[in-house]
Amino acid sequence: MIFAMSRTNPKSDTFNTMNTYYSDEYAERMRNLYLSDELVLDDKNSAYLTRYRLHARQPHTIDMALRYTIKCPHCNSYLKQIGRCRNSHELGLYACPACDHRKTNGGR
Repeated sequence: MIFAMSRTNPKSDTFNTMNTYYSDEYAERMRNLYLSDELVLDDKNSAYLTRYRLHARQPHTIDMALRYTIKCPHCNSYLKQIGRCRNSHELGLYACPACDHRKTNGGR
């Protein structure tokens, strides 16, 4: 799934995310920044956890990519970067600590 991003304030580097029905190709052309989701197994191989990859239309340096604060599309908590940039357009991999906690603790 693709998640569009919009600034919470025009002068801020904090972003809200929203569900879309965009294709990867459409998001690449039309959005400056967007998230895509990826599923990974947890450490115990017992549950799938959602991870989010940040994508940018314009090339970014590592420093540019690190300045963003992104809210989770599901619970509105802040995402935490857990993986490196793949290249100047496929930026960091993010996780939501709140969603992960709920998923690995049976929804508590």
